[in-house]
Amino acid sequence: MDFDKIFEIMDETFPDCEMRSYDGQKKLLDNSKYNIYVKRNDEGSIVGFLAYWDLDSCLFFEHLVVSPHYRGRGLGSQIILDNIKNVSKPIFLEVELPTDEASQRRINFYKRFGFILNDFYYEQPALRLNCEKMQLMIMSYPNSIDEAAFAPYKKEIYKNVYNQLTD
Repeated sequence: MDFDKIFEIMDETFPDCEMRSYDGQKKLLDNSKYNIYVKRNDEGSIVGFLAYWDLDSCLFFEHLVVSPHYRGRGLGSQIILDNIKNVSKPIFLEVELPTDEASQRRINFYKRFGFILNDFYYEQPALRLNCEKMQLMIMSYPNSIDEAAFAPYKKEIYKNVYNQLTD
């Protein structure tokens, strides 16, 4: 795997506070629960990827990225479809609050595959020093979920993905 290329694409796409540092992200490769599904073009270059966590109770999609030069070609859709087929446990992902056109487009993108935007308060812990926790929303697949039912999943996500314990 070409981690440097993956990180370069991620760095072009996400603000610093929405991703770990280079070293922090690379260290995740040692974790057996962390996976990166890579999409390549005909020449073998990485054009997109999905970084996700295969946890005991669920899958947690952390970063879906298509290289800016390859957007609008259906690659993000292919990546999602490749990763939701034959999955027998719930899938969760975080999205920004639908406060602008870009965030609404992202939410609608996931809705096209059957993800459901759940209406409860959720915070993503800070991924880097000098960054604040962020208020986000949880999307789930294939069913909706309420905050109480999400609590055990949140506990597992916080422990594995963010290295934090919940109350």
